Amino acid sequence: MTILLASTSARRIDILTRSGIAFRAIAPGIDERPPVPLGPLRFVAWAARAKAEAVAAKAAGRVVVAADTEVVLHGRIFGKPEDGAEAAAFLRALSGKTHQVYTGVHVIDGRSGRRARGISRTHVTMRELSAREIDTYVRSGEPQDKAGAYAIQGEGRRLIASIRGPYDNVVGMPMRLLTRLLGECGVPVPATNPDELQQTSHQRPLANRPHR
Repeated sequence: MTILLASTSARRIDILTRSGIAFRAIAPGIDERPPVPLGPLRFVAWAARAKAEAVAAKAAGRVVVAADTEVVLHGRIFGKPEDGAEAAAFLRALSGKTHQVYTGVHVIDGRSGRRARGISRTHVTMRELSAREIDTYVRSGEPQDKAGAYAIQGEGRRLIASIRGPYDNVVGMPMRLLTRLLGECGVPVPATNPDELQQTSHQRPLANRPHR
């Protein structure tokens, strides 16, 4: 069975590829702005559902998976920065603080009509960043198209002091949650351990840990 991934995110494609799940990536092509203001949890759930439904509407009888990841600090969503100035502002706001990363996942089984959804959460603590560190990272270009203006799987890992919760959730696809949701819809998944993609740190900075 080939699952349809309602995303063209390179991060999600990489995670699913390494998981052994057969899939094909399709851009959902939706406006990711909700019709009414939503809090962080309702927002990621709404966005994941909207992406899944957009692809399911074009692919009857298929299994569709969608996800939406957002960085949240004190109830404020830090989405993808529009430019370098906003990326720097995001990093200054997150510097030295613990924020949350939420990923909403939505599965639609077009064969049976069953649906399953859930939200994964990870607490991420960022180091105190100097103005020079922020400027250097922003100029690298990596913050663009990244929620919260950083990529934990890239050079952004050097900005992080510790995380508590699923590492792959911060990257954009929490495999433990996805495996459970697919199981609820009766979709078989490879027998690989979803925890193999995890990386957690409670004491040592990620910058000093081997990168996987």
